[in-house]
Amino acid sequence: MEFLALQDMLFSDTDVPDIFICDIMPSLPSDSVKVYIYGLFLCKHSKHATLDEISTKLNMSRDSLNAVLVALENEELLVRTQNGITFLDIKEREIARIYRKKDVSTPDEALSNTQASQKRSQCIESMNQMFFQGSMPSHWYTFVDNLFSQYHFDEDVMISLFQYCYNNNALNKKYVGQVAASWSKRNITSHFELEKYMESFQKTRELGYKIAKALNFRRNLTVYEEEFVDIWANQYGYKMDLVEIALQKTSGKSNINFRYINTILTDWHKSGVKTKEEALAHSTKKPSSIKEPVSSTKIPQKNNFTQRQYSNEFYEKLKKSAFK
Repeated sequence: MEFLALQDMLFSDTDVPDIFICDIMPSLPSDSVKVYIYGLFLCKHSKHATLDEISTKLNMSRDSLNAVLVALENEELLVRTQNGITFLDIKEREIARIYRKKDVSTPDEALSNTQASQKRSQCIESMNQMFFQGSMPSHWYTFVDNLFSQYHFDEDVMISLFQYCYNNNALNKKYVGQVAASWSKRNITSHFELEKYMESFQKTRELGYKIAKALNFRRNLTVYEEEFVDIWANQYGYKMDLVEIALQKTSGKSNINFRYINTILTDWHKSGVKTKEEALAHSTKKPSSIKEPVSSTKIPQKNNFTQRQYSNEFYEKLKKSAFK
């Protein structure tokens, strides 16, 4: 006995995984999307079709269709064989990437891992709602999981990391990874360590803004320049009133050299200069560590050689030779 439910194609549907729409489709050419969806339709109905029939149906050339199939295979969306084309389960593939099996663990490890997983899941779900409006792409889940494993961030540090990148309009994996690596170099793993770093970072940022304004920069400071500002603000403890005196020494220069400014401020720091008055007094002296450019003025050539003396007889011989 065979049970059938007849349904006209007008009322049928072809399922397209959301993971394809969110993660894969935006980077695919339109022809690839068209072929993939039509392929899902053929799979659902278990239809047989030649490549020529498909290319005609989709209004494509045979060569274009073959190129699209190669591209889809490179994206691991399908596998081509001599017998036909198999569409892969992309949901199962992503699950395999996100979750890794562990064969054996102690009860204490299992309990600890469960608690950590729950906290991590809550953290990621909060990030999903805060920064992705509930539609975080699956590859971001894998990316965040790798950040946790690589840098051992606490959950609140991870949220602060994404908030920082979001506020800078740079919520992309490359920038997030760079900031994460920078925080890790400063041994930031907990919220306490992050607060200490952000306090020093705020000093650097405020001083850098004032310096850029004083120098009439129409741009942000470069990373190279910010490294100098970080030293002045956090290692030397200098504020704008002191730095401004050093900046005045660059007036009239077409190219502002932060290394030259750093030489001045470093000399003050070594000399124990801490106030504006001490800086003004010290600025009247020429620090030995500051080398002024060597002048290119030519040395006068007058009277810098011995004049040869000639006798009257020499001049007489010269005169006679001229009239011969």
